Amino acid sequence: MKKITQLALLSLQMLLLTSCDFFTDSTPKSYNSDAVISGQESELIFDYAYPLVLMQITQDLMFTVPFRDKSHPNQFIMFNELAKPKNQAVVLGNRNTLYCVGWVDLEKGPVVFEIPNMGKRYYVMPLLDAWTNTFASFGSRTTGQGAQKYLLVQKGWQGDAVEGYTTIEIPTSMVWITGRIQADSTEDALVAAKLQEKYVLKTLLEHKTGEDPYINYEPTYAAWQVRKPVPYTLKLNANDFYNEFFKAWITNPPSEADEAIIKLLQKAGVERHYTRSFESLTQPVIDQLTAGLHNKQISYLDAFYKGDAQTTPWIFNIQRMGTWGSDYARRAYWAMWGLGANLVEDAVYGVSQLDSDMQQMMGDQVYKLHFEANDLPPTSAFWSVTTYDNEGYLEKNELNRYSLGSNHDIEYNTDGSIDIFLSNKRPNNVSNWTPTPVAEFKVLLRIYWPGEEVLRGAWALPPIMKVE
Repeated sequence: MKKITQLALLSLQMLLLTSCDFFTDSTPKSYNSDAVISGQESELIFDYAYPLVLMQITQDLMFTVPFRDKSHPNQFIMFNELAKPKNQAVVLGNRNTLYCVGWVDLEKGPVVFEIPNMGKRYYVMPLLDAWTNTFASFGSRTTGQGAQKYLLVQKGWQGDAVEGYTTIEIPTSMVWITGRIQADSTEDALVAAKLQEKYVLKTLLEHKTGEDPYINYEPTYAAWQVRKPVPYTLKLNANDFYNEFFKAWITNPPSEADEAIIKLLQKAGVERHYTRSFESLTQPVIDQLTAGLHNKQISYLDAFYKGDAQTTPWIFNIQRMGTWGSDYARRAYWAMWGLGANLVEDAVYGVSQLDSDMQQMMGDQVYKLHFEANDLPPTSAFWSVTTYDNEGYLEKNELNRYSLGSNHDIEYNTDGSIDIFLSNKRPNNVSNWTPTPVAEFKVLLRIYWPGEEVLRGAWALPPIMKVE
């Protein structure tokens, strides 16, 4: 198991035919040379492919982060400091938890995953497949605080169970474990880091023999090349984007919910066990997929940088996350906004770039977020408010403060309410101040283990008011 510091996070995102793949016919098909798709269909195909491409590139970036030994699949990358401004492998880095990141590859057999006794400390360990579906979530809410042992196997695996381990079937060859362990401060992170040392992630082969079959693994993408995964993937040309998709698709089968889009892809001359390159498609399909990719990239870049998708003072999602079905546009949108998001039962997020007047928030202004005493964010764990630049990254400030919340030293008003002030320069005579970037900025409110009133929509975030 590898352990690193946040400084190293990015000074912080072959053929396997499995029995779980219901599209088992790998015989090349004959297609009409005049095959073509509509513009709407091409955009749907982009949305379908986007999370798989983003996941692959994010994984490779994390394996090649500078200032540390490179990593490879099936070992934890432990971030034992809270997120810092120079950590840009993942957008919206967390200032309230330590990350426990594990990229699992089941191509060469099962993987052992162990969680230590967590005492009273909150934690959550979601498991995402290659399409960003959260198919399991271990943690305080679901599996409790005691020690746990799991054997991760790809669906259809025919091997023997391992005594003392609970077998978990995985739908794809790639798995991303996006663990978080509560850490309330820089000092508390040192204590939480001791627990990180007790986590285990390794292949079953290495567990039994000490031999690591991935020791010579070479990632395709390097950190210096990608830098920031979301902007990078939203600027890829169609050739590079779809060739990456075709490659990753081979070992990460679709689900039964994908049957309709598989037929659409076949209509376009694309088949998982047949199509190897974007260049091999017909020219009309190439042209349409290129146009669709361009349209979607512009749309997502505008939403990411300008808040064009925001029609209310907050984007506050309490809809089910991580179990997307065939809603590919929503799956792609949330992969772009926050790859690796938790199930809503484990955490919900409110994000905003706009104040109560629907104007872009700017660091040279002062804003206030007010919570009434009887209307604080309902939670069984904790909540926090964090500021980011317009790309979703922390911006350095003199206080080294980027977040305030229920686990911090917050000053309450005499009536029990809370005011949190947001600006680049500290306003006069205020205590609860979270510094913001100099220019445009975003705010993210996290509620871990949210109360039932949040999940049923009975609680709403107050708007962020501009203070004159």
